[in-house]
Amino acid sequence: MTRPLHHPTLRDWAMLIILTLLWGSAYAFIKHAVISFSPSALILVRIAGAAILLTGWTYARGHRLPPLNDKRWLWFGALGLFGNTAPFFLISWGQQTIDSSLTGILIATMPLTTIALAHVFVPGERMNARRLAGFLIGFAGVVVLLGPVALQGLGGSGLVAQIGVLGAAICYGINAVLARLLPDTPPSLSGAGMLIMGALLSLPFGIWDLTHMPAAPVSAWMSVFWLAIGPTALASVLLMQIARTAGPSFLATVNYMTPIAAVATGLLIGETLGWTALLALAIILAGVWIARKKAVLPPPV
Repeated sequence: MTRPLHHPTLRDWAMLIILTLLWGSAYAFIKHAVISFSPSALILVRIAGAAILLTGWTYARGHRLPPLNDKRWLWFGALGLFGNTAPFFLISWGQQTIDSSLTGILIATMPLTTIALAHVFVPGERMNARRLAGFLIGFAGVVVLLGPVALQGLGGSGLVAQIGVLGAAICYGINAVLARLLPDTPPSLSGAGMLIMGALLSLPFGIWDLTHMPAAPVSAWMSVFWLAIGPTALASVLLMQIARTAGPSFLATVNYMTPIAAVATGLLIGETLGWTALLALAIILAGVWIARKKAVLPPPV
């Protein structure tokens, strides 16, 4: 049984902003880590490390993982597949042939997938003109932020890779809805279960590269450690909490705000901020405001 949705509170917005900052910071650390780690090895270490950290935290708080015959492990497996293993691999594979800016635009279609799925499967998450308009405006803001010229790369020789990245966006949308529909479980426990299953699914792909790669420098391991503890372990708890209380459509707005955090991270490492980034910020925030304005949820039955 899942809990009824409520209007997003100040606490929900605070968690969403923290989640945005965590996921937005990941790009710079991934860029540093892949100098020493192959994509498959990085994914395995990142997810497995996060699983160990979050499982330890969960047990320290007095929670215990369910027995293996508990049906929630099937849910955890689906969450691990659609939330971690599949999209991580699809994005890493796609970025071998397409630019990161186009990747960002393709991933930004995730909220549109989410609201379509939530309309069908999640009570209280009905699609309407206001919500759809808000998400489309937010998507336009992402295009402005990452550069409309990136859209020129659509089609052509990279079409298969682009379809793969779109597949990753669909995976994230499915994951947001699954996180809402998961039987009532403490967020840290469901996050740990998701990561454990994600690590097991990543094992066949990453173990060979991990055991045959040259020794990585300490700085690369520090980047991987942050990716595990922040954008993966802590982010998984926030994702589960937001999805089960405020709903997947509210959670999906993080996908429009994450590029803003990525640009802010770039400022910290010396990159410049152009006027288009400020315009994009205004467009994205307007889209989020429209999507959330006067959202009325039906009372729980």
